[in-house]
Amino acid sequence: MIDSRAPQQLCVPPVGRRAWLQMALALACSGAALHAPAQDKPRMRVGFISRYQPYSFVQADGTLTGFDVEVVRALLNASGHDMEPVADSLTNLRQKMQKGEIDFIGNQLLVTPENRRHFDFVKSYATIQLVSVLHEDDDRDLMSLDDFLGKKLGVLANTGIEEQARGAVGKSVQSFERIEDAFRALVDKKLDAVIEENLIAEYFIDKAGLPLKVGVPFAAPIRVGLAVPKGNKDIEQRLSLGVQSLVKDKNFKAISTRWFGYDVSRPRVSHASST
Repeated sequence: MIDSRAPQQLCVPPVGRRAWLQMALALACSGAALHAPAQDKPRMRVGFISRYQPYSFVQADGTLTGFDVEVVRALLNASGHDMEPVADSLTNLRQKMQKGEIDFIGNQLLVTPENRRHFDFVKSYATIQLVSVLHEDDDRDLMSLDDFLGKKLGVLANTGIEEQARGAVGKSVQSFERIEDAFRALVDKKLDAVIEENLIAEYFIDKAGLPLKVGVPFAAPIRVGLAVPKGNKDIEQRLSLGVQSLVKDKNFKAISTRWFGYDVSRPRVSHASST
């Protein structure tokens, strides 16, 4: 019987202490200790717009990819978090955030008065500018919406760009459900130009090898940022600090170059008013 009041002694087999330690180590490496579950990293549920090339989109095999998806994953990895992506429409993502079903939206949204009613915003990691897209044979300088008066102008339907264009140009604006269809109409010279964000235009032109070119941006970069729950200053500040560090990292530059061919944290072309 072991006296519970006395310290218990370790029984070492009569094979020598060094040999016994080697046996114990081998047993540990081949047994359950090796397969014990590692401590999981904390996860953050991030919403992405499911049809928003090149920023986030679902591929034919069902996997979610895109520039924003890769950037946000790198951002969370740097802070020791895993990402749990949730793909849906923007309307549904807004509702999910209000219900606490996602932590934030992983696409950079426009900082408009309407969006500010629902979200707070994180510092931007990509420069977004409004540009005209022209046929490569077109030598005209179209630097503002006023230059499009009387011309056929293509835009993406149900967007702020369409609203601005119709206000400035009127009935000659043609809207398209898919921006790639607008670019195809421009290739066929059924339009004079298309107005779109610079990164979206550059992505589709390069991806499809279209005979189009991106004109000078109309104005300074548009204010955009990751959308976080209204009033959640903790997550807003942590993500903003993370973005500041990330854009200086070679990993961000590699992601940016893979999708667009250059570092998009800086504007590629100066806007029209400064040229």
